[in-house]
Amino acid sequence: MATATITFQFAVVLAGATNLALIGLSLGQGVLGSIVAGWLLLPLVEELPRKSQRRLTAIPLVAYVGITAVFVLSVTLLLAPTDRVPAAVLLFLVWAHHSLYGSGVEPSNWAYERLPGRLRGAAPLRVAVHVCGLVGLLLLLQHVRTGSAYSTVFVGVMATVTLGVLGASLKVFVRVRRLCTALDQHAHKLILELEKLRAAPEEKRTEHKQAVDEAWGTLRRTLANKIDSGLSVSGVFVLPSATITELHHLVYRAIRAAGTTGNSSHGFGCCVSPAWGGWTPLPESRMPRG
Repeated sequence: MATATITFQFAVVLAGATNLALIGLSLGQGVLGSIVAGWLLLPLVEELPRKSQRRLTAIPLVAYVGITAVFVLSVTLLLAPTDRVPAAVLLFLVWAHHSLYGSGVEPSNWAYERLPGRLRGAAPLRVAVHVCGLVGLLLLLQHVRTGSAYSTVFVGVMATVTLGVLGASLKVFVRVRRLCTALDQHAHKLILELEKLRAAPEEKRTEHKQAVDEAWGTLRRTLANKIDSGLSVSGVFVLPSATITELHHLVYRAIRAAGTTGNSSHGFGCCVSPAWGGWTPLPESRMPRG
């Protein structure tokens, strides 16, 4: 798929639309081959340790980002000097795709294994998308500015837009940092409430169950956010909705099991890694025993 995608992107830049039929066919074959290969390799990947799964599932995402970066650079360096408007349109297409479908490049499988990578990579990828859109807009403004009697006005507009994109990019990093902190705090709060519920006497158990329910509600609302965007239709998810639903059932299973087992976090666990400031919830099947 990588070869087909590179062929498609460079052909669009260098040859226009003359060979789109052949290019589309090669791209379709690459996609089909990737789907078949992924289906065949899925059982082998699931048998690997979690660390190996995290590294292996990051390879397609890294390859996709690298290919897109090559495409953007080829448009900027090869096409933009001679044809600013087509180059701007292509850069706008990249910007629009990632702005509206940013989570599409992130696989929903291996949601727990990929969580550290999502938290680390969402902000840089979003900023790169901002820069891509900025370059496209600057190319378009420069094209309109050429020969215009209001050249100074366009320079001011270009400077204002650049500063605005820089400010928005900084806000993305601040948002991700705050989200990581909130996830860490709310996950620890939930586990603490589960521990209190386990140790609580029978007459106070209802009160502690309500506290666990409130803690989980807070964490669930945090998990429903996008990492790099405040919009529900755009951005990379913290966890897929199906995984959040799975955690919901695990938490309430832990509530029902409280007082009848020796482990208040039965069915739910949380590992915190201060190195990257995030947290990785573990379903029951992946929790250590004993």
